[in-house]
Amino acid sequence: MADPAPAARGHRRRRIPTTVGVVLVAVLGGATWLSSGAPGLPHDVVSAVEARLAPAPSAQVVALADAAHLSDDGRTLFYGTRPQVLGAAAFAGHCADSQALRAVSAGGAVGCFQEGANSIVLYEPADPRLHPAVVEAAAHETLHAAWASLSADERGQLTPLLEVEVAALAGDDPILERITASVGVHPEGRPTELFAYVGTTVWRAGGLAPQLEAVYARFVADRAALVAVYTDGQALLAAMGAEIDAASQALVTRETTNAQSRAQYVADVSSVDYYRQEYQAKVAEVASMSAGLRGRLQLGWEWWDGTKLPMAPAESTLADAAALLARDDVALPARVAVIEVDEGSAAAERTRVEGLVADLQALQAQLDPATSPS
Repeated sequence: MADPAPAARGHRRRRIPTTVGVVLVAVLGGATWLSSGAPGLPHDVVSAVEARLAPAPSAQVVALADAAHLSDDGRTLFYGTRPQVLGAAAFAGHCADSQALRAVSAGGAVGCFQEGANSIVLYEPADPRLHPAVVEAAAHETLHAAWASLSADERGQLTPLLEVEVAALAGDDPILERITASVGVHPEGRPTELFAYVGTTVWRAGGLAPQLEAVYARFVADRAALVAVYTDGQALLAAMGAEIDAASQALVTRETTNAQSRAQYVADVSSVDYYRQEYQAKVAEVASMSAGLRGRLQLGWEWWDGTKLPMAPAESTLADAAALLARDDVALPARVAVIEVDEGSAAAERTRVEGLVADLQALQAQLDPATSPS
């Protein structure tokens, strides 16, 4: 807020009557009192005055209001809190106050609304793909400010409606865990947390209870679009996880097949080596025989791969065995070349999948400013 003193001194130099000066001082003093919390005045009155007194919102803050689909009243509340959007290092400690109303993601606070100070602090992850998280948090904290502006009668009417909506969620809905984390040891804060979480994350065809939607509409111009910010952000991480699962399963199949091919190749090489030695021994044995004996000798063989060499003159059978060895000497190197290509491709795919895992883990870490790299 601009320092009012120079304006007051200027008026005195023009000798404005004392009564006018007193009025000016009283008004300006009242503005200072309002910006300090204005105990006893309705929160919406305080917020409206502060919004007029606060500096114009930055382009970043206006962009957040746009992305959160805030209405004019919602923007007034949001801008009036003088939102701070901070990286992990700067955000540390800002939402540690036990009385702060916090938005929680991935186990840590990602934004908070201090009702007494009427201030909002938001955490902005470094990766732009996670920008929906800060949009959701901005809307969440604005709805805390909105809840504070409602009358006690309105809150009393809305609270049971909110409980019904939350009770209708699936038991494994992550929002339930986030509500519990945000409420913590302050059960009195449950209604405002329900209002903020339901408003930003829960949508059903036809909308929620009409009374709830009517109140939300005062602060959010398009709640379906706001909830889509949350669901799209969740869908990004879910899609990454699904891609990793599918790629991992396919990779395991490929690596298993390659391992089996490699093992079979090694076994076949060993078999060929054994049969080569047997062939060479038989060739030497036959060569040592007399010509007459060699001419009468009949040989038959079953090759290592099941190929049958029927009983025939020794020289014919040995020639067929030599041809099989020559075949194997061509086939085995060709087989291992294919295996090596498949193994190389699988290794590259493993590197890619590990990169996907690391990317997802980095994003998940960034969702919690306490674990995000500065």
